[in-house]
Amino acid sequence: MPRLIFVLAILGLAACKEQPQNALSTEENQTIMALFAHPDDEAVTGVSSLLSKYAREGHDVYLAIATNGDLGVNAHAGIPAGDSLATKRAEEAACTCTHLKINPPVLLGLGDGTLAKDFTAAPLHQKLDSMLQIYKPDVLITWGPDGGYGHMDHRLVHNVTHELVQDKEYLSHTQLLFAGINADRFANLPELKSPGCSWMYGSWKAVRPELLDIREPIDSIDLERGIAGMRCHWSQFDELEMDDNETWMRSMSSDTVFLRSLK
Repeated sequence: MPRLIFVLAILGLAACKEQPQNALSTEENQTIMALFAHPDDEAVTGVSSLLSKYAREGHDVYLAIATNGDLGVNAHAGIPAGDSLATKRAEEAACTCTHLKINPPVLLGLGDGTLAKDFTAAPLHQKLDSMLQIYKPDVLITWGPDGGYGHMDHRLVHNVTHELVQDKEYLSHTQLLFAGINADRFANLPELKSPGCSWMYGSWKAVRPELLDIREPIDSIDLERGIAGMRCHWSQFDELEMDDNETWMRSMSSDTVFLRSLK
């Protein structure tokens, strides 16, 4: 009998460990911020749909973007690198936030592709520190250490955000969450038709499901808002790529957004 009790206890602990958790531990309104490197990061991670959900539940929701995206040149858009492209991408970020029904975007304006050029990442550190002191979010969502498909701007945003949360007293109450794509779902990567999306998503670094301890269910309204927000990023995706992004979003985060908590 003692051995049976021990086995049942172990099984019970394992079952509890596998139970998905929600990010918000209280029904009280909270300040929630998604912090990414570029306009459009929120869509490809699936986090955009989650922001829509939180806003519908009455939380104060923000999307913060570290770079101005001024190097994201694409032939179909016909916009040269520089200020004109940065302006267009700021407009696209605002369009996304409108579709998600969250606050206007918080744009930090650092140069695209520059976050790793300063070997201490001091410019990014200073910008994030100043911004987070203002908003002091209860929940902060950002890239995981993989940066999705390894983009150095993505990785640096993760790294510096993690550093600030572990160091700054004003963030001691903040729950830090990392976006992740469930490896079980990634195993069934859908067929993608555009070369750009095929490369990007084919290079994605999925996360073992047992590490994704936060699993937020989303409704169809939030998924559709997320897809509509993704389609704001006209300068980055042509029509075929838009369709591929939608396929990715419907396959990887159609009903659940997967996150990993800082422990």
